Amino acid sequence: MAAMELTAELGGEMPQPHSATPDSNDGAPPLRIVIGENNTDLATTLSMLLETEPDMACVATVSSTRGVLDATERHQPNAFILDLSLDDGPSIGLIEQLRARLPRSAIVVFTGHKNELLNEQCRRAGADAVIVKSGEIAELTEALRRAANGAGGLKRAAST
Repeated sequence: MAAMELTAELGGEMPQPHSATPDSNDGAPPLRIVIGENNTDLATTLSMLLETEPDMACVATVSSTRGVLDATERHQPNAFILDLSLDDGPSIGLIEQLRARLPRSAIVVFTGHKNELLNEQCRRAGADAVIVKSGEIAELTEALRRAANGAGGLKRAAST
């Protein structure tokens, strides 16, 4: 989804960002989100849109799996929005790494692809939800909230 489509969804104007506060979302700390997206315009737009949510704060936007890992060390996020194709390769392996390192984090795949095989691969890797980029931004924010509350849209494979 192009940044223009997300902007158009909001009536053609970008909302004004505000800071997420620790007391937003019923006393829970805000989601500290790393966005892994190789389209920099889209990543910037997503970041701006998320900053308008009182319970969300984008702490980094990066375009590679290495960048996500570096941002994770630097910012200690508790949520991720990941495209499946990043600059240095696919992010399925990254999802597995993040899930192993941060088992309670919210991981939402934000992709232009929609199919059941993809959903299954993401589930097995540890994603909480797969949201198609052509959808509404509210789908993404709700998926993040559900995942953060332990009610992601995809059931994870049982650990062995």
